This record gives sequence, structure tokens and C-alpha cells, in this order.
Amino acid sequence: MPIDLIRLCTLGAMPALPQDWWAAWSLAPAMVLPLLALAFHALRPTAKSGLPEGSARRWRLAGLALLALALLSPLCRLAATLAGAHMVQLMVMVAGCALLALGWTPLRRESRTALPLAAALHGGLLWLWHLPAVYAATLTSALVHWAATAALVAASFAFFRHAVHAPAERRGAALLAVLATLAHTGLLGALLTFAGQPLYALQAPGARAWGLDPLTDQQIAGLVMWVPGGLGYMALALGLALHWASQGQRGRRRGAPTARVSGEPAARAG
Repeated sequence: MPIDLIRLCTLGAMPALPQDWWAAWSLAPAMVLPLLALAFHALRPTAKSGLPEGSARRWRLAGLALLALALLSPLCRLAATLAGAHMVQLMVMVAGCALLALGWTPLRRESRTALPLAAALHGGLLWLWHLPAVYAATLTSALVHWAATAALVAASFAFFRHAVHAPAERRGAALLAVLATLAHTGLLGALLTFAGQPLYALQAPGARAWGLDPLTDQQIAGLVMWVPGGLGYMALALGLALHWASQGQRGRRRGAPTARVSGEPAARAG
């Protein structure tokens, strides 16, 4: 048991089974130490995050809490046991990165290609992870598992940071990038949902231990990405659009000339 608690969430470590899943925590130093370092950096005061410091800190705390839930709680062991739980874990990680980005300081300078590259990397890693060979490697190799997790967290944070803090002239592109991500992750979810056979054989024993057919477990995973995951991207796009529209209206009101009071004589031209 003590050894299992400090191992990464791979096959062969403590499985999350119905009788004791709540005890299957993961306190692997390879995850705990990077999270502590991130927390130390995230909880320092930020400059010009676009939000009051109290609000920005709350967003960052919420993001850290979701990352800890995904990587340290029994959800992590469940993700190695069930495909459906794996997808819940990924969506929680992605949501945590989005919340971190909302409270983070915007980049001072960025190239025009930064946003599309970050969006492509975020989406590409999600697709790559779900190739059967790569998926199996993340379950059997601690190094691959850690590298895949770190890469997805970094890419997701970069994507959301570029999107939510996009300068005014690139906000349309940011919305398109979020909506494109909604579309292609929905496609991936649909492919997993309607696949005619299980793609992830290594998790078949875990599914059966939970009383699930392996194909049903995979279909649950696809639906999690397709529906709740899609709603998350949609909520982000809608929230950004409304926030930016509100900012634009306030800016126009501040820039409008002061109206002449009724009855006041117009100033004579000199």
C-alpha cells in the first residue's frame, strides 16, 4: 500500500475497484512536486491580469484545485482503471488549465502564430493520446504517462492563456480557435462513442470489475468528451464573447463626447 501511494496512475499500481476506490489516492512525487511548484508561482500577486487581484487569485485557486483533483485524488487511479473515468480526468485537467489561465497575467508580447499553434498543440495532444498504441503506453510506462500529462497541461494552459487574454484585434481568431476545438473534440468523442469495438483492451478487466462491458465503458468516455467537454468549450466561447462585447460597450461610452445640456446655448465660434 505505501509503495502504491507514491506510484503514478498506471496499470500495476493500486487499481480503483468498487470496494475501495475511495482509498486509491495518488501521491506520486512526480506529480505532487510540480503541482506544489505551480501553486507557489500561481499564488504570487500578478500584475495586470485583467481582473482585480482577489478575483484573479480565486480563478487560480480553482484551477489548482481541479488539477489536484485530477492528478492526486482517487479519480487518477480510476482513470487507469476505466476509460470513462480517464476522460473525466482529462476534462477536469483541461478545465483546471482554463481557470488558471483566466487568473494569469497576459503575455506582454506574442506573435500572430502563437494562438493557432497553441490551439493545434492542445487539440493534437488530445487526439494523439487516444490513439490505441499511445493510450496503452500511457498506462504501462510511468515515463510516457508523466510526459503525456505534463505536455497536455502545458499545451492546454498555453492555449487558454492566448485565447482568454487575446488583444482586441485577435479576439475573433480566439473565438474561432475555441469553437474549432469544440468541433474537433466533439468529433473525437463521437468516434469513440460509435466505434464498433473496444479500442483500449488494457482497461477491459477494470471495466468488468465495475460491471461494465468494455465497449460500454468506451462509449461513456466518448460521451464525456462529446457532451460535457463540448459544453465547457461552448461556455468559454460564450463567456469570452459576452465579456469582450461588454468591454467594447464601456469603451465606447467612455469615448463618446459629452452631450450638451438641453437649453444651454451653443458656444459661438470664435
